[in-house]
Amino acid sequence: MNFRVVHRSGVFDVFFRVESSYFTTMNMRGELIKEASRLIREARKRWNAHDKNQSCRQARDRALVAYEKLSKEERNELPEVLKVWLRYRSEKYFGTGRNGNGMSSKSSKDKKKEAAPNHAVATRKIMSGVGPLYILSSKRGICGLFFGHRVEPSTLPKDNSRDRFLNQAEKELGEYFEGDREIFEVVIDARGSQFQRLVWRQLSAIPFGETRGYGEIAEKVENPKAVRAVGTANGANPVSIIVPCHRVIGKDGSLTGFGGGLEIKKKLLQHEGVLLEAI
Repeated sequence: MNFRVVHRSGVFDVFFRVESSYFTTMNMRGELIKEASRLIREARKRWNAHDKNQSCRQARDRALVAYEKLSKEERNELPEVLKVWLRYRSEKYFGTGRNGNGMSSKSSKDKKKEAAPNHAVATRKIMSGVGPLYILSSKRGICGLFFGHRVEPSTLPKDNSRDRFLNQAEKELGEYFEGDREIFEVVIDARGSQFQRLVWRQLSAIPFGETRGYGEIAEKVENPKAVRAVGTANGANPVSIIVPCHRVIGKDGSLTGFGGGLEIKKKLLQHEGVLLEAI
């Protein structure tokens, strides 16, 4: 800040000249955040209207460009529900390798495959009460648990018989399916956004034999309006069964979606003694 004192007719007039760069920067930052928010809302509005065609894709692309221009600090100022929609939900439909109809440009078979987390160092295949499972570990814990029909084994790291996380997870999952375990104790190293981790923590708190609704989870993370975002975070859970996303059901008691398929979700809930009624 610069100032000068000018003597005029015996009266001191003080003129303050404030450097405008700081305020200009702040205004520009606010405008960037506002514009990114507007573009994401516009694209999401088309999405919610089931207008998932080329115009929706183009609107999302414009929103993504605006989002990428923001710094990490600026992105944190965007509403969580908008970030989750842009970076996760719509990504599964319009992301790289998609043809704009929610399908992979390679094949419908490819789109069902889960990618191994980047920090995975070892994999273990086991048989279970719901078919083959692939357990993935990092140097810090279990980072993935995928159903056999959802992965391409050739893309996964090799097994390591001395991996203590894999050994413990295999033992605990065996006990779970034998009916001798209700709580998992193996260390989890699931990586995601702050909001996703909050949701996954609440999933882990759902007791064996009980279920919760998406709205209840949203209340638990102190964001009651983020029901859809909770559903997206639930679907992004990389450690199925151990982090029990299968225990989240629709408000009307319906099973709703599940990465492993509704039949497996049904089997898991029945295994845990949850009474399912036809609706």
